[in-house]
Amino acid sequence: MTVRITKPEFNLREKITELDYSRVPYEKMPAGSVVQVVFGSTTTEAMRAHSPNNGTETFVFDTNLSATISPKFTSSKILVQINQSYMFINNTSTQMQANVFICDGDNNILDGRTANYDMLRVKDLTCFAATHTAQLLHSPNTTSAFTYKTRGNFYHCQGGTGYLAFQYANKTNCVSTISLMEIAE
Repeated sequence: MTVRITKPEFNLREKITELDYSRVPYEKMPAGSVVQVVFGSTTTEAMRAHSPNNGTETFVFDTNLSATISPKFTSSKILVQINQSYMFINNTSTQMQANVFICDGDNNILDGRTANYDMLRVKDLTCFAATHTAQLLHSPNTTSAFTYKTRGNFYHCQGGTGYLAFQYANKTNCVSTISLMEIAE
């Protein structure tokens, strides 16, 4: 007894052209692949005054820079990259110290540092402007929307009345940026 199995005919060339080579399904992306990218920026000023009478401060305030991402997988990591514009201003040539933190939407500092530290320090200046860059690889363990933002701390001012400004005077050349990259695990 012979059994014959027949299959419907198909054109292999047509099937190959039907494949979508422009997009790999998220589930098939190898570990380390960038699944999605979210970008945010701001020129809106955030400022804090400080004087020597205040001693060292641990008060932390929003810098107006944030972005929100909804990860595709709970196992993904998020690479957070910031370029935070800042400026120290004082009427006296003095030393000023400050911090920039990467936080979640609930204001939790994500890299374990505290406001009892001075990441940014200038000495014998009345004015100084720069951009602070930082990166953080974070595991939010969710597929819900997750917000990342930066917060600042004007830790110390040795003399005069100092000001720490993020995105000084709302000027377009004082832009701060944040990039969020979901990385497949």
